[in-house]
Amino acid sequence: LAVPTFVGQVLAISMKTDGGDCVITVAAAINQTGNNTITLNDAADFILLTAIQSGTNYRWKVTANDGASLTTV
Repeated sequence: LAVPTFVGQVLAISMKTDGGDCVITVAAAINQTGNNTITLNDAADFILLTAIQSGTNYRWKVTANDGASLTTV
């Protein structure tokens, strides 16, 4: 998943039907821990990302998470 293109951009991702894990690797960290990988395991898993500016760069930050696993690759 590429970094956002403007501050305030919002991206909601959810798993409609469980057909196995859905792994999404983000181009930059999405939280203070430095996680950059989102895994949706079950139907209805959900994550909401909002774009912020950090220095001169845009970054996704987690604003809601219900069931998604976050890890670092």
